[in-house]
Amino acid sequence: MKKYKRLVRLYIPDADFVCGEKFGISEGQAHYLRNVMRKSAGESLRVFNGRDGEWLATIAELNKKSALLELTHKLLEQKQSSDIWVLASPVKKEAFDMMIQKSCELGAAKFIPVTCAHTVVHRINQERLQAIAIEAAEQSERFDVMIVEPLMDLKKVLKSVCCERNVIFCIERVEVASFSETVKKLAGKPLAILIGPEGGFSSQEIDFIQGLEYVNAVTLGSRILKSETALIAALSGVQLLEN
Repeated sequence: MKKYKRLVRLYIPDADFVCGEKFGISEGQAHYLRNVMRKSAGESLRVFNGRDGEWLATIAELNKKSALLELTHKLLEQKQSSDIWVLASPVKKEAFDMMIQKSCELGAAKFIPVTCAHTVVHRINQERLQAIAIEAAEQSERFDVMIVEPLMDLKKVLKSVCCERNVIFCIERVEVASFSETVKKLAGKPLAILIGPEGGFSSQEIDFIQGLEYVNAVTLGSRILKSETALIAALSGVQLLEN
């Protein structure tokens, strides 16, 4: 397997992988192979679709706007990421792009952007953010891709979408349980990590969130962290403590 590690890796969600089958890829992916990676017909790459593991494929045809791949054989069986969701308020473009990228790299299964009282960014480009998640999955050796959901109201998400999973509520300046103890207690259970906006949560939001029985308020330490830093710290902590 080591000899294949340096090969280009592409996510092909619409193809069902069967040995010997041929299928086309998107114009953007064809452009990437031909003009960015300087590949040509006959060369190999790795492909995955989020269902059938990782496969070795050969470039059968490669033109300016299209390409045809042929599946050679399966390299690795399918592996699913941990059942962890991220609930986070949109922040400035560069920082939020990084939050999407790092959430995918660190194994989150779903990212739900949420609006809070102090949210300053009220529009997102879901398609562009999903593309960032796909690129992160390709580069980080994931076998699936984190789903980026549309922007939703925080209270609506907590009362409906997340009511059947344990929510880790990262909060500052409040005496709450330690992060490590809480994660260890919830090991193996479906989780959602809640990160606030740049201005933090309002007092009304804090009261509402802490009043939900499936919410676990935790501290990430004594320092006041930026939203993107808090998210990376929380996801890294979950990954370390669950393994």
